[in-house]
Amino acid sequence: MPALLEDPSTRNPPPSAHIRAAPTLKARQATLPKDNDAPITLYPITGGAQSLPQDLVRFLHQEFSAEILRGGTYPMEEPLPLEQFAEYWFGTFAVIALDGTEPIREGRDWESACLGTFYIKPNYPGRCSHICNAGFITTSAARGRGVGYAMGEAYLDIAPRLGYTYSVFNLVFANNPASIRIWDKLGFSVIGRVPKAARLENSEELVDALIFGRELGN
Repeated sequence: MPALLEDPSTRNPPPSAHIRAAPTLKARQATLPKDNDAPITLYPITGGAQSLPQDLVRFLHQEFSAEILRGGTYPMEEPLPLEQFAEYWFGTFAVIALDGTEPIREGRDWESACLGTFYIKPNYPGRCSHICNAGFITTSAARGRGVGYAMGEAYLDIAPRLGYTYSVFNLVFANNPASIRIWDKLGFSVIGRVPKAARLENSEELVDALIFGRELGN
């Protein structure tokens, strides 16, 4: 459920509150009500892609590449190289959602164990870096189980802990009702609209992009 996404070749440095808080965050337990309350664990990733099993990074790269090639949710036309994806997704702060409670380790069957991932990073630089953005991937095998909503809830819990006070999603395409429903349900509002923003594979016409925003914290 993309919410995108700045230029993947650039990165805004996180604010000092983010840098201080990120190492203190712990794994978060959740359940999937749409899947008989199946337990999941959401692990914060603060050490970059090099801190993860590389077969997991490759799996998520494949999932992200397939989503780009489907051409209906992200604006990129071509997949990122593995190294660029790893830096783009995990270079600031990310979360990985796994089935059950087993920890991240080498050799797991990621196609069944990994349910999704999201990142959190500043949407703007410098004096505006307390406003954050996020991008999400629900893995192919996990769709329809409520993983996207669980990751959205985790995002709303984690982002203010990192010192962010407002969230902006820059490009939520207007023909993506599943994503729009999640953000509506989680209290986001449409704060802008970019007419005819995207040439998508799932539409013969140019598609508008919605800009969603929400204050973070209590």
